[in-house]
Amino acid sequence: MTKGYRHCGFSLIELIVVIVILGALATGAGLLILKPIEAYDAQQRRTQLVDQGEMALRQIARDVQAALPNSLRTASGAGLEAVEMVNTVDGARYRDQIGGEFVADTDTLEFSGNDTDFNFLGTLNNLTPGVINARLVIYNTSSAGIYSDAALNNNPGIITPSSSTLTLSLNTPPSEDVEHHIAISAPGFQFSQQSPGQRAFLVDGPVSYVCNPGAGSIIRYSGYAYSIAQPLPPAGGTADTVISRLSSCAITYTSGSLQRGDILSLAITISDSGENINLFHQVHVVNLP
Repeated sequence: MTKGYRHCGFSLIELIVVIVILGALATGAGLLILKPIEAYDAQQRRTQLVDQGEMALRQIARDVQAALPNSLRTASGAGLEAVEMVNTVDGARYRDQIGGEFVADTDTLEFSGNDTDFNFLGTLNNLTPGVINARLVIYNTSSAGIYSDAALNNNPGIITPSSSTLTLSLNTPPSEDVEHHIAISAPGFQFSQQSPGQRAFLVDGPVSYVCNPGAGSIIRYSGYAYSIAQPLPPAGGTADTVISRLSSCAITYTSGSLQRGDILSLAITISDSGENINLFHQVHVVNLP
């Protein structure tokens, strides 16, 4: 008698069905995992774009607020937007009257004749005694004037000539009072107008921020020469990129009134992988000379 055997296992159709079901489950599970990962990546990308934009705008704001009063100017053309200012390295009030232990003629700044050495009221914060690489400005009231005067060295009585040397020293009378004394090696130079607040500024040159959406960048330029016409972009000096994924930029400078000061408005868009971040920042410009 022949004995029959029953074969056990999966048929080909059953195996295919199982594979299809497992594939569907894997696809669904993958989507459940992928979407949160994509959302996290998008959030990180937006955070990085916002951080980059905010840091750049804050850097521009710091330079604007530290700039020489009435030196801000803007320009646009060939797809570029730019703002330029004269950078200050220090500042103080000058002594215009004798007082306390300071009674010598060299202690005060006179505007009636050539006076190339005088005291500041107190000491400067950033500069130390010795020859300083800066030019001295008193009572600048015009952006057009300061760039022209600085570039031409035509002795308008606002900014010391580029050929002059400024030497800072400590003036210490017998008492404990200490004031910085500055000597200017510029024969024939005379400051023409007194500042209502006795303000004097030491400057080291112009600084520009140039937006170039075509290249996707905002670049900070420094260390270049003064120019009567605003350069777009400046030639020479140092160029540092502050934003590298710029897609649009608008710079607007609004003059002040009796009710408010001048305002610099900056609107930028930064893009990456389909993400667009729009940022708007306004900087109050103090122009008290």
